[in-house]
Amino acid sequence: MSTKREINTLIDLARKVGQAFCDKNTFKETSSDQIIQEWKYQGAKFRMNFQKTQSDEIAIENCYAQMRKKLRELNLGAPSESSMRLVSNFAKVEELILLDELWEELDANNQS
Repeated sequence: MSTKREINTLIDLARKVGQAFCDKNTFKETSSDQIIQEWKYQGAKFRMNFQKTQSDEIAIENCYAQMRKKLRELNLGAPSESSMRLVSNFAKVEELILLDELWEELDANNQS
């Protein structure tokens, strides 16, 4: 996978998760030489900077590692299958599926 495609995949998934999980009206994304996503989850602030042009594989790996760390700080780890089965609210299931997709992408990068 090309580095540009990898970072764009991460940005898109991060955007979807941020919009799904953020406290009401807190998601904000700005773009200049970087894409900056900011939102709050249960009052805790999340902020992630994405370089539009990642120069090398190490920079991409660092971005993925930073995303994993920031999600864990908010207690937004990968959902377990059992937790997804216990949820009866369809909207909540969709949120957990988005979070799971993001973690699958993060873990795929971590293993490569």
